[in-house]
Amino acid sequence: MTLQRQRLLRRVTIASDDTGANFHTGLGIRLEFGRECDIIVPMRRHLRVFGPLLLVGCRPAGPVDPLANELASCAPCHQSIVGRYRQTAHYATSAPATAATIKGTFAAGHDVLKTRDTAVFFRMEQRGSQFFQTGVDSRARRSETQSIDLDIGSGRRGQTYGYWRDGILVELPVSYLTAPNEWINSPGYPDGQIDFTHVVVPRCLECHSTRFTVEQQGGRARYASQYQLGIGCAKCHGDATAHVAAPTAQNVRNPARFERDRKLDTCGLCHSGPRRLLRPPFSFVAGEPLDQYLVPQADSSTARPDVHGDQIGLLARSRCFKQSPQMSCATCHDVHQPERDLTQMSGKCLQCHQADRHPAIRAGGDLTAGCVGCHMPTEESRGLQLNGATGQSALSFRSHRIAVYPPRAPVTAR
Repeated sequence: MTLQRQRLLRRVTIASDDTGANFHTGLGIRLEFGRECDIIVPMRRHLRVFGPLLLVGCRPAGPVDPLANELASCAPCHQSIVGRYRQTAHYATSAPATAATIKGTFAAGHDVLKTRDTAVFFRMEQRGSQFFQTGVDSRARRSETQSIDLDIGSGRRGQTYGYWRDGILVELPVSYLTAPNEWINSPGYPDGQIDFTHVVVPRCLECHSTRFTVEQQGGRARYASQYQLGIGCAKCHGDATAHVAAPTAQNVRNPARFERDRKLDTCGLCHSGPRRLLRPPFSFVAGEPLDQYLVPQADSSTARPDVHGDQIGLLARSRCFKQSPQMSCATCHDVHQPERDLTQMSGKCLQCHQADRHPAIRAGGDLTAGCVGCHMPTEESRGLQLNGATGQSALSFRSHRIAVYPPRAPVTAR
């Protein structure tokens, strides 16, 4: 930051979670925790803080294959599991931005996002092995270009992208939606504005990576230079250093042996909806009660869980779950392999339910549509809204409230 820009400061106040720590960024930005906190930000191009921590420092240099070392340690004994896991969305939920990992297209005619303001648009560009987003305001004759440094999202539904700015990871304003093969405004970004300021905070990264370590140097908080993108084995199995050295069933965490609540907590770290922090991000250890790390969920009888990110809350409202003391996410899901075949998933239901008793079978029909299509339909998210040139729209996700739903027009999951 130049001296001229340092003088262009103003003070704003935001609420933050109680983490019991203060951080001074060294960029004229000061963030305190545990109370209403003052942040001094540059007036012209300030960073908006969405979450409990702001990071500064040198741009971290993560590995090209972020999970290579970890999976290499597990592969000698678990080769088939590792091979299948590499094909999952969890494995690919974040990665360095490369031609192989970015799903959006940069081909001519498909590389521009128009907005409701005809003078403002965004252009996606590839320059050699690097990728960029440029916001252009032809009326004001100004533009801003930032590099695409990280992918966030596997690309099955879509991807958001981030760039490093003075050591801060910032969400880029344009994301990619897979089903229509189009660029869209990133969640939370307004339409028709050139804005490159939304900070990606550790709690977001906690569900899209294995590890980001926050360290302090000279009173500044920053990401350490080593981090793990993607969801690796350690996320659910804990630190396996001792297990790799001398493998036994006792020196590694195995969620399959957890009691039901702890199994749900392991998934609930990222699949139980927005919850305030009680402890710092990336401190949760699989097998421990999640309520010690995140504020407990609201009563499932009164809460309205959203289909985006609160699969646990929706499952808890299901009759199947309430009447099956051992039912957990693992009853239907194997996180070690891709699961995209709804007919195959419906076979999980038939382990408990008798198909010949279904009304459709009694009426002479069949169940070729599968159980999932009718009893776990797709619904629009109330929490994930996109601002577009023609207004606001919602994305649809499959509900995990297993129930008998009234007939309705189908909603396509995107």
